[in-house]
Amino acid sequence: MRARLALAFVCALPMAACTNFANPSLVVDLRVLAVDVEPSEVILDADLTDPSMPVVANNPPITVTPLIIDPAGGGRTVTYTISACPNNPFAPAPAGSGMGPAGFPSGGARTTVGSALCDENSPTTWLLTSGAVPNGTSVTVQPTVEQLTVAFMTDIFPDQFGNLHGGFDLGMPLTLDIKVDAGTEEIRAVKRVLYWAQRIDAAQMPNQTPRIDSLTAFARDDATLQPVGPQETLPPDVPLAFDQGVSQRWILPSPGDAEQYETTIIDPDTHKAVPFTVARETLRYHFYTDLATFSPFVTSTEPPPGFVVTDHVHIESDFVANFGTLMTDANGHALATIWVVVSDDRGGESWITRQVQLTP
Repeated sequence: MRARLALAFVCALPMAACTNFANPSLVVDLRVLAVDVEPSEVILDADLTDPSMPVVANNPPITVTPLIIDPAGGGRTVTYTISACPNNPFAPAPAGSGMGPAGFPSGGARTTVGSALCDENSPTTWLLTSGAVPNGTSVTVQPTVEQLTVAFMTDIFPDQFGNLHGGFDLGMPLTLDIKVDAGTEEIRAVKRVLYWAQRIDAAQMPNQTPRIDSLTAFARDDATLQPVGPQETLPPDVPLAFDQGVSQRWILPSPGDAEQYETTIIDPDTHKAVPFTVARETLRYHFYTDLATFSPFVTSTEPPPGFVVTDHVHIESDFVANFGTLMTDANGHALATIWVVVSDDRGGESWITRQVQLTP
């Protein structure tokens, strides 16, 4: 069920510049928090009777919008470029993906599809941008039919019975390698776009990216998990001012649209890929801020395996500022930015940005 999640982020060069291991929700360094691609899933119209040229039509351009944050950069110039390369089905699966200690082959239900960056010296790594793109700007790229053909033919692996699988029957995740240049600092991020050579069945529709319309702040009773007191919507144009001395609020994103969708799985009897309907995709919410922390860092619309939900799944996260380390302005205020990213099972990803004013 590799196609159920077709995106990943990998930071490198150096790792310390990409991840604050103390708390991943606190953004203090140059980081790519998310990448929005439209469309995130492409259904091609390919003639598979000729395996040397499986991709023949319906190859739309892809608009890429990365969320690059540079809180300590002091306003320095930040740009990015995008390269593409075939998925490496033999790359190790990320830790915790449930693929076993060997991590072979990469991918699986609700996992990232490998974690390998593109090899910059490979003839099958293709630069898609014509020049450096300013941070905050979207760019439209379009892999060629020839590049997609190579990607489909590269993404092939045998199962334990010797049957071949890969992009042609499980969905082909094309790797986008986003290189961020901040002058003296460079990081890279991996984003996957899911391609299907042909429509699985008549019910298959391309993925629609989930969106967050609003964020709500409130206090919560830790025993009942229910809101206590007023619930305030964070406005898009001005910071929401917390009352003086208030350093903690639960932040609730509006729910995105969890779609039903079609994918393929390997039939345990025939060992062939067959259509499979997912009744409701899982949406995951990542919480980030530059002046506080969130706990939990990630929430989900579906409970973990083995958990039983008696009322509803809580997707809110606890925003907690440390007044002891907070730097305030001349008026005694501090301004915190909040980013909440929502991701679905097929590479759809978007975010909402809001600010809150804190007064110790």
